Amino acid sequence: MRGLKTILLLITLVGLVGCQSDDPAKAMMADYYQRLGNVLDAPTPDFKTPAVPTLPRKRELVQPLDALRMGVLDAYELRQCGLFNLIAERNSSLGKVADRFRQLDYELNFLRIAEQCLPKVKDPSIQSELEQALARKREQRDTVIWNTLIDSDAWRGQLSLPTHTLPIELPAHSNAISTIEQFSQLLDNSPAPNESVIDWQESIEKQRILGALFVSLSNHTAWLNQTSELIANHQEKVLCGGNFDTTRLERLQTVFYKFYVGDVQPYLARVDGLYRDLSPALSRFNQLQTPDAFSAYKNAYWQGEAYHQYKNAIKHHADVWQQLFQRCDVKLGQ
Repeated sequence: MRGLKTILLLITLVGLVGCQSDDPAKAMMADYYQRLGNVLDAPTPDFKTPAVPTLPRKRELVQPLDALRMGVLDAYELRQCGLFNLIAERNSSLGKVADRFRQLDYELNFLRIAEQCLPKVKDPSIQSELEQALARKREQRDTVIWNTLIDSDAWRGQLSLPTHTLPIELPAHSNAISTIEQFSQLLDNSPAPNESVIDWQESIEKQRILGALFVSLSNHTAWLNQTSELIANHQEKVLCGGNFDTTRLERLQTVFYKFYVGDVQPYLARVDGLYRDLSPALSRFNQLQTPDAFSAYKNAYWQGEAYHQYKNAIKHHADVWQQLFQRCDVKLGQ
């Protein structure tokens, strides 16, 4: 019977280690938290995953677009400048089933070609109709970009929140960061890019970093706050000065330097740096007019509430350590 219990215990431990290894950053934070609990001889309640705003369903977010019909598309001037061919391609059987990136590519090309056509049109009626079409397309431009963001498979994969956080050693995401930045610049109403937006689809689809970044901000904020509370609530156990036994203080210093300064803090700084790299793009996305269903997600991640909470948690954690060391007259770095 004892042998069976031992086997079951080993299986449980292996299972726990396996779960932790699936998310090394969470495992690192858990290890740091547990070591502090051991030194402080304090209970370490299980971490409760924070409730986070998830990406709503497509049907709650997609915005309707007005269909544009022009009765003079076969006019000679529009044939000559390529607008007729562009719209004919869009209305073809393949064009009608185009994905969101191809639809966006069409809209940007329409604006570009129509603007080039307009000065060449001599007939006042055709010119007026084209001007109206251009004005409507400009009004709908941001809506088309929005629908691409929340309805394309590539962007849904980028924005959806995974169960894992960012890895400890962040891989190079230069292509994805650059592509996300380029895509966001479409919202500046700048001229259409020279390259097709379809060329950006692969990087956005294959290098998924935004969702993991957002999960990291929320999870690590909660971990830090729980760990700070552990230190703050058990500081009285740390004796220092006079003839007191300072063994516990010395062990805490070891945990601080080896595990927090050595491992946790550099990782937190890398997560912070990644967010700051992506922040200009997120700020542009935040300017979009979005449905109410998206507000919680938008405020947390695009507007930056989760990031500000993350920064506050890091500062609070440093303050808790500083208070403990100041009480014991420990000079950091010595």
